[in-house]
Amino acid sequence: MIRPDLDITLLRCFLTVLDAGGFARAASLLGRTQPAVSQQIRRLEDLLGHRLIQRASPGRSQPPQPTAAGERLAEQARRLIALHDGLVADMLGLEDLPATLRLGVHQHASDEILGRLVAEVARLRPGTGLDLRITHNAQLTAEIAAGELDLALPLAVVVDGAGQEGALPVSIDWRGTCEATGATALPLIAFRPPCIFRQAAIMALGRAGRRWRLVHEATDARSLAAALSAGLGIAAVPDVGRYDDIPHAPAGLGLPALPGAMLRPLAVPGLGADLVAALAGLAAGR
Repeated sequence: MIRPDLDITLLRCFLTVLDAGGFARAASLLGRTQPAVSQQIRRLEDLLGHRLIQRASPGRSQPPQPTAAGERLAEQARRLIALHDGLVADMLGLEDLPATLRLGVHQHASDEILGRLVAEVARLRPGTGLDLRITHNAQLTAEIAAGELDLALPLAVVVDGAGQEGALPVSIDWRGTCEATGATALPLIAFRPPCIFRQAAIMALGRAGRRWRLVHEATDARSLAAALSAGLGIAAVPDVGRYDDIPHAPAGLGLPALPGAMLRPLAVPGLGADLVAALAGLAAGR
């Protein structure tokens, strides 16, 4: 029996389907169509003579799971790909030391996706170091423009529904309590400018003709949450988890609607199409 030669491309496709949790997302990350990804998996199964991925039952949607043979292959394939990539890097004369990815994430988005981003970098670039910076929008956009970051994940307010493709939508909510009525100035808690949430709150109140007064100017998310918990007033904050213990503002206040926000990756040229696509997919919740 002639033993087949395994194609590294087929192995990468197989691992991407498992890691991405589905054929559709794997196709997006690999820059291929879903039928093409399915065809590559079938080709790999034909070469090895084993079913590698369990297909979902008709009418049921669930992430693809490896068969027993698929589990054995996945373990060996990861080592083989790492050895292959190391060999290619050595023969091409690339740096011996792993590169460091300078990744900046907005402070309000880090809780939601930072762990997944780090795991994806480790999968796609084994041995790559990470220089993580958790900060605000102004710093992120300044550092990506100056070439001090390789990838930035800032938050931006959605304007007329534009620019949302490939971005993770984030809602902005009114949180906190107060006893203000329509005739009294609303006690407002906000971050120091520049801040998209402060701007969204002030613009929404202005359009609604609501009077407000600034009672606390926060320097970071912890101090803003503390002011809200103390009942000093209300604030416009993103719905990203860290404010879950703080109640939504009472409906009786008649507060105006707030715009939505989105998290959109910004990358420097040459970062690597596969890495940018994978991280953009994570940011967009795919």
